[in-house]
Amino acid sequence: MRERRPRPAPAGPSGRPAPTAPRRVPVAVLAAVGGAAAFAAAVLATGLGTVTVAPLEVLKAILVGLGLLPSSAVSATDLAIVLGIRLPRVAMALVAGAGLAVSGTVLQGVFRNPLADPGVLGVATGAGLGALLAMITGASRVLGMLALPAFAFVGALLAVGAILGVSFAAGGQGRGETVTLILSGMAASAIFGALISLAVTLSNQYQVTSYVFWTMGGLANRRWEHVLVALPVVAIATVYILVRARDLDILLLGDEQARSLGVHPVSTRVSLLVAAALATAAVVAMIGPIGFVGLIVPHILRLLIGPAHRPLAVAGLFAGGVFLLVCDLAVRVAARTSGGEISAGVVTALIGGPYFLFLLVRSGKGRGAFL
Repeated sequence: MRERRPRPAPAGPSGRPAPTAPRRVPVAVLAAVGGAAAFAAAVLATGLGTVTVAPLEVLKAILVGLGLLPSSAVSATDLAIVLGIRLPRVAMALVAGAGLAVSGTVLQGVFRNPLADPGVLGVATGAGLGALLAMITGASRVLGMLALPAFAFVGALLAVGAILGVSFAAGGQGRGETVTLILSGMAASAIFGALISLAVTLSNQYQVTSYVFWTMGGLANRRWEHVLVALPVVAIATVYILVRARDLDILLLGDEQARSLGVHPVSTRVSLLVAAALATAAVVAMIGPIGFVGLIVPHILRLLIGPAHRPLAVAGLFAGGVFLLVCDLAVRVAARTSGGEISAGVVTALIGGPYFLFLLVRSGKGRGAFL
């Protein structure tokens, strides 16, 4: 019996063997590595600032906050800095980055476009209108510090509802076509943008300044209340996305193939879009619009670990949080010398803008078009 020889790898366009697909990394390994990286980054970011706190003291302060150590184990100053000022900001950065990255992973899969990000759904524009209305109406005097996030969250949900409603009405008989969703998002964003312009015209200078500062997106002065509002929404949306990740993989085979495998294309797309929109809305409502996190992180991870959406979502959960935390840490470290602090959204835009242009140029090479 003749021995079978292994077949050579298929040749690529240049005659060389085509590159093999990225090796699939187990989800448990991704979670362990991501969790360790997020924990290390959180301890480092909590310790750095105008007053430096040693990593060991940071850990002790966290254990005191959990009730595992007596308060006498840490100085009162370090305890106030860690638990009252920095740790809420760090936690908010991790939650926000995770929510945006997971949402970006879903949107890139649903739209079958690696350049899609949470901004496609017009969530930020709807949230912006809600935030501006909260400033104009003086709702903060009645509802307190959570008035602006509450209004922003409602505005984001209205934007998502309008987009899905228009998409279904235009598609006919409930066909959620991706192109219709994108065009609906563009139209809804334009309408909400016009309403924002009208509201700004009717606002005073202080309200306009406050709104402009909010649109930059930032993590300054975030408290535990903000974390506790955003965390449940992001966690529920993420769990649902992880459960339905296999269905999203099947959708990439085409609608007919998905139906034959027992996956309903329309309901799957809509439910995943709603989950991504909810996570994005919760984040934007708490910290303002932060761009490019949902674009950069999933795109890079897809190149590293492959296209399967469950590993992508798990990796993005930690990588997105670490990315936004590092950007915010850079802002705080720079503020030590400059004396003024810019928003983390400015840093993500400075990183994401050139990267987005690079992706556009690379995707258009050899095809005479960028998209």
